[in-house]
Amino acid sequence: MTETEWAPPLPDAWSLDDVFAGCEPSATPTRELVTSPDRDLVADLWSADARMAREVANLYVAVESLARRRPADADRPAGTPGAPGVDSRALAAPRLGGVSEAFVPELAMIRSCTETEATTLALEAVALVRHLPETLQALREGRCDQRRARALVELLSPASRAAAGRVQAAVLPTIEHRSVAQLRATVRRLLARWEAEALEARQRERAARVDARVRPVGDGMSEFVVDLEAPVAAACADACDQYAQQLRAGGDQRPIGVLRAQVAADLLLRPWDARPPVTANITVYAQLCGLTPTGHAPADVSGQVVTAGQCRELLARLDALGLRAPEGGSLQVAVTDDTGRLVAVADRCALERGAGGRPNRRRAPSTQEAEPAGPGLRPPPRTGGYTPTAAQRRFVQVRDRTCRMPGCRRRAGRCDIDHDAPWHAGGATDVCNLVCLCRRHHRLKTHAPGWSFRLLPDGRLRVRTPSGVVRTTWPPGQLAAPEPPAATAAPERPDQPPF
Repeated sequence: MTETEWAPPLPDAWSLDDVFAGCEPSATPTRELVTSPDRDLVADLWSADARMAREVANLYVAVESLARRRPADADRPAGTPGAPGVDSRALAAPRLGGVSEAFVPELAMIRSCTETEATTLALEAVALVRHLPETLQALREGRCDQRRARALVELLSPASRAAAGRVQAAVLPTIEHRSVAQLRATVRRLLARWEAEALEARQRERAARVDARVRPVGDGMSEFVVDLEAPVAAACADACDQYAQQLRAGGDQRPIGVLRAQVAADLLLRPWDARPPVTANITVYAQLCGLTPTGHAPADVSGQVVTAGQCRELLARLDALGLRAPEGGSLQVAVTDDTGRLVAVADRCALERGAGGRPNRRRAPSTQEAEPAGPGLRPPPRTGGYTPTAAQRRFVQVRDRTCRMPGCRRRAGRCDIDHDAPWHAGGATDVCNLVCLCRRHHRLKTHAPGWSFRLLPDGRLRVRTPSGVVRTTWPPGQLAAPEPPAATAAPERPDQPPF
């Protein structure tokens, strides 16, 4: 056996016999392996890489084939009721080339992933199958992996077919010898030489999709991520570093990273600035047993799980451990039963009244049923009109916490309160028939063909896609519970829904 031997690219996998068959070196060898006692393990790694690359190629082909079956013909035209607005997250649909905006939610349901992941997968599949078939073939042959394919998709999608073909012809023969970073740098240099317009188009496209968002990282911490142009981001980072160095020079011995993070928050919130105040709202879900000094029950703060100790510290800072509203804020208590099912959302006066300590003197508006007399806490009563009352809206938002579409995490305060059974078809404006859906999924439920949404009496929401996949969501924190009576009240006046 010679000192160095090559294994040719095989469509499925490499075996030991293939790797060490004593074949002649090709003009562009794809794998090199120096003889060593570990050669069998290295061959196993190469074989696994090849199999995974082939399966990824099959996945992309399947996703693109399903996308072809979901044309955009049924989508609402821009500017008509039910069409996406300028802030809609359905911005990937135009980049998918005639694919319906409902395809990404359906793909997320099929794969049980977030819509962000589904969007990325759909864009990669369409780009590879329709625009970069050479890279897709390299995946099938095991010469390219998913990380490198994604880099090529990201950089070559805005390029013309001719430029993309030239770049692929230049980098694919030796792609396995380049790291992802090296591959990106090479492709950028080639594009800058052959098609500078593609880089500029990509920058314009990214600039049109910038955002500022919170990304949980665990352990009660989150990242606040802002998309900026590279020079602006570099300037912001340098400014934070300089201010942090000033704090360090002034005697603050905390780690420099902690100082940078504190400076960034102070520059944004500007606690020293005399300006009209704004009120930031957070929602805390905690069990009373977890608020005792020795309690261990975890809590939920605006969708993030925190320990009982972290929750007590937060409430102490808000001066709320005594169950009184902090200065400038409000305090609402969510009362649940033993299964975690929401019973009522009440302030301190309502709690006293529910315990029988204060009479109920509030008169109900003529459009809704009178509240039951006597102690006890209950969900808000139904109303005869289309628009939910403030009490109903508060109850549904506290119960659902986020959009109830599987995989969606848009917080309830930014969602529509939707009638599960349509109001114009006899569905009641009752908390048993109301559910939080973000505007995008509200439009999908109302206008996209083939979708089915059903709110069950026990609080579950069942969603079925046009391809027959069914996913179910529960209100957060709720376990199985007996079914309540269904709401069937008919409408009493012709209020109109928003679309």
